[in-house]
Parts: sequence; structure tokens; C-alpha cells
Amino acid sequence: MGLKPENIQYLIVHHTATARDTTTFEAVKRYHVSKGWGDIGYHYFITADGKVWPGRSEDTVGAHASASSMNYKSLGICLTGNFMNEFPTYEQLQSLHDLLLKLMEKYNININNVLGHREVPKAATACPGDHLMEWISKFRQEKSEVKKSPDVAKAIEHIEQALNILKGL
Repeated sequence: MGLKPENIQYLIVHHTATARDTTTFEAVKRYHVSKGWGDIGYHYFITADGKVWPGRSEDTVGAHASASSMNYKSLGICLTGNFMNEFPTYEQLQSLHDLLLKLMEKYNININNVLGHREVPKAATACPGDHLMEWISKFRQEKSEVKKSPDVAKAIEHIEQALNILKGL
């Protein structure tokens, strides 16, 4: 079953709950395929070095957040690590930040719809771990404050207009 762009309303962030520095994309994909999922359950996968691995295509329903039928209205992003007892690397957080902004713009996703897996209604999980959940909360707060500030919003608008003019030259 396909995932239509207009149905993508959420970005759900996960952790592997395994060792950050030794977990590989290939190992997680093999595990998910062995469960009969046909592919890795996530749409994007970020390793400790910050490399973003494409998982399922964005038009394919995920296998990452079944609670509240979230697989049918979200994209799943997973970072390697157990963020209950270790921290994401700077590289992971930078890649996650950039990916979230890109996907939010592409699908017009509201900042409040960027969720840690545990925030999905009816999801009984500690995922994505306390340390990554703290970062996600700060990300939402930071982006909300920027949008609320008329001075910053106006400055961003002027910068975007200038960039569009430069692109046309």
C-alpha cells in the first residue's frame, strides 16, 4: 500500500536501542526483513558518523510506529544508539536537524508534528530515549520561537527573497 504525500503529516524519530557506534544500517535491515517486514521499517537511518541512509521510499508505508495508525501518516527516522544511557553524536544531531527541516518543508509538516516515538498516542515505549527526546523538545521549542518572532520571520523572508533573486541571475 502506498503512502501518499498528502497523508504525510508527522515525522517520528526513533533510536535503535542498541550500541550507537557499532549498530549498522545493514544489521537493522536484516533484522527487520527477518521479521517479515520486507525492508527496513524506517524511511531514514542515521549512523553515529552522521551518515543518512535511505530506507523505505517516502511513498511506502513504514513499519516503525503502528500505534494510532501512525505508519500510514508519517515518515520514520531512526538514529543508531540507546539514548536512555548514551548521547547522540554531534554529527547525528546535525544530520537529523537538516533532515527534519527538509522534510518539514517538503511536506508542510507543522513543528508540533515532529515527535519522538514515545509521543505517539497509545505507543508504549521509551523510544527514542531520554537524551534524544530532550533534543527533539528543544528543536520544537527553538523552531516555534523563530516562527513567533515577527522580526526574525521578516528577516528570513528578506533573505529568502534575496536568495531567489540571486538564483535568477
